[in-house]
Amino acid sequence: MEIYFAEVALTRDDLHKHIAFPFVLPRDMSKMTVKYRYSPKRYGGKDAYSLALAAFRDAYPEGVEPEEKEILDELPLNNHVTLSLEREGALVGTAHRHSDNAEYFVSRTAASPGFTPTEVRGGEWAVVLSTHAILDEVITATIEVTAE
Repeated sequence: MEIYFAEVALTRDDLHKHIAFPFVLPRDMSKMTVKYRYSPKRYGGKDAYSLALAAFRDAYPEGVEPEEKEILDELPLNNHVTLSLEREGALVGTAHRHSDNAEYFVSRTAASPGFTPTEVRGGEWAVVLSTHAILDEVITATIEVTAE
């Protein structure tokens, strides 16, 4: 049964935010599945090298310069959005992986890695997207929640 669907545009203004997408599960179920994807994954901007250099400079001690090879090894750069699941304000789990197209589940007896097996009870839930890197002007994310 489809419970929730959203397609959202994320911009550079959304960088380093945790954006909640609340929904109500109408009744107790045995299993909940959350699918999400975002696009584009790879950033193809001509400024990728300078962005990587700036990130290295921020991470290095003052006066220490990164080697060109270190910067080139990081290219191409990626947009990076991760997913968490909450039930009535409590964390059920997180998937802070680098996939741009993933599926996770929770049930009373089992759950995807990073998630806690939990009763799939009716009530307030939320998918939370965390925006770690948004390099493109706009990336599109979709969230689909189903339950059985």
